[in-house]
Amino acid sequence: MTRGAERRFRAPRVIRTARDAASINEAARAGFRPLVKTVEPSDDIRTKFAVLQDRTTGEIEVICDYRDLHDPERYERVIDWTYYYPDTFPSPFAAYLVPPDIEVGEEVLLDDLIEDHVGMRWNQGDNYRLGSCRAIWTGTDFELILDPTDDVIIG
Repeated sequence: MTRGAERRFRAPRVIRTARDAASINEAARAGFRPLVKTVEPSDDIRTKFAVLQDRTTGEIEVICDYRDLHDPERYERVIDWTYYYPDTFPSPFAAYLVPPDIEVGEEVLLDDLIEDHVGMRWNQGDNYRLGSCRAIWTGTDFELILDPTDDVIIG
């Protein structure tokens, strides 16, 4: 196999994400160049729930599917269908840990995507985050390679 073919068939390098100041600083001390970004929740990422309460025992049940039908004589809906942002992160910023030997134009896999993009759409209105994504290093940032046909699952 030629050197060019060997490079062409090699899996892209994985770029890790640090999600708190201590982890970012630890990576910087280890020789990585942290590319720090603000974590900005997208209104497109959302999931729904409703809360039912058993009229006799007081116990609650959280439902997430419109098809979950319950006996209205037994259960009271104490929280009607509500959408919310389903993900939590330890800080309002994160950083891609860029290795010092990365080359401009190199394709990588961002293992833990900081940016919010839809990775799955459910027919009941729920949209979930894309967890990882291929990208190209521009020398100052990563250009995401997003293909809605390949990257978004319709459930």
